[in-house]
Amino acid sequence: MKIAKTLIAAAVAVSAAHCAQAVETSFTDVAVAPNFYVPYEGKNPLFKDGFVTGFGSALAYYGKDSDGSLLFYGLTDRGPNADGPLVHGKDGKAQSAKYFPSPKFAPEIGIIKYKDGKAEIVKTITLKNADGTPITGLPIPQGTGSTGEAALDDENRLMGYDVNGQDPEGLAFDKNGDMWISDEYGPFLTRFDKDGVLQEKLAPGQGIPEIFKHRTPNRGAEGVTILPDGTLALMEQSVLNLKHGDQKSGKTASFCRLALIDPVTRKVKTVGYPINTDYKKPGDAKLGDILAVNNHEVLIIEQGKDKDKKMQNRIYRVDFSKADDLTDAQKDGLEPEFFKDAGGFRLAKKTLLVDLRKLGWDIEKAEGLTMLPDRNTLVVTNDNDFGLELDVSDPEREKAKPGDYTLEDDGSYTVDGKKANPKFDFGRNAPEEQVQKLMFIKLDSRL
Repeated sequence: MKIAKTLIAAAVAVSAAHCAQAVETSFTDVAVAPNFYVPYEGKNPLFKDGFVTGFGSALAYYGKDSDGSLLFYGLTDRGPNADGPLVHGKDGKAQSAKYFPSPKFAPEIGIIKYKDGKAEIVKTITLKNADGTPITGLPIPQGTGSTGEAALDDENRLMGYDVNGQDPEGLAFDKNGDMWISDEYGPFLTRFDKDGVLQEKLAPGQGIPEIFKHRTPNRGAEGVTILPDGTLALMEQSVLNLKHGDQKSGKTASFCRLALIDPVTRKVKTVGYPINTDYKKPGDAKLGDILAVNNHEVLIIEQGKDKDKKMQNRIYRVDFSKADDLTDAQKDGLEPEFFKDAGGFRLAKKTLLVDLRKLGWDIEKAEGLTMLPDRNTLVVTNDNDFGLELDVSDPEREKAKPGDYTLEDDGSYTVDGKKANPKFDFGRNAPEEQVQKLMFIKLDSRL
């Protein structure tokens, strides 16, 4: 297959007379051949052929192949994983853990070829360190932007850390063809060349606003896009987890932060995206992806369960032209997150563009968003979690969760210091969640 060399042209600002409406939708599954599966060396027979790789943590339109096929770049996250029990750290204190049944997995980009209603992975690009060695998805060490997790394989053996580990979530191409990828660890913003080799890495206080380090674990830099003028727009997935005395911003925050970074001067501006008010608590809001429309507008996927525990997945058009710079903003010595009205600071303005649920979307995670060159066709994709799910059962606890248990050094489990006998089973997630899909949404006007 010969891949087209020309990238999608930079978005051009186009004013619309009205808010565009969806007029046509279609779905297609992304076929993943077994040679692209994630190898599994464990004993669970259910995954003897490996895990079906999910390339839906981000989606970027790349161009057309020589046969007229559309080409997309899809991104994996850190690999097959599931919540685990607590484990004892070096200081003896319990810390959370994640199961990594394929700890050698290196995050990848999958090239998706789409034609005549069919989509398939035709090539992958492994993300690599500057020295060419594959990056892993294992947690990074404490004190380096860690999410505070330990890594376990599926036989409860500690896997250690990877100082260069990444949990990729967002993807965008710059004018030079380099790939900018957002990373939930840290959070970080990384630049890779076309072969997937790391070129640079921005971190809180080093290219990214220092305050971004207060992201909720596993709710870090979820998306990145590039505005027509070259500005990088980095999006946090959820409200920041700030603390001031007994106050916690997760109870009051009304917005998530976007960092606007000049790629040349590295000057940063921070704006606030207002989350919906129909959640039980602010932390229930999760942003899925971000896509540039012009130099002052982006599209953002917002999702999460509302107060009635109903899943919502919506795409908003967001205008930040009149939003205040929140980079160092405070009121009475507190950040705007501590005030339900954002401390009086102006946030971005948003307008509902598409309600995915009303168009037939029935999957939890809409995490990839891109646009075709016609500028009135959106493409959305999902994170299939590699088809993996962990089930915990305990006859003594009706609603057992992995984090309720502590894995002791002798391999036994305890709950509040008392012996427990939970059963941890790896299985497949719900059928509708196992497959990566592309959803095409044709609008009645150009964006």
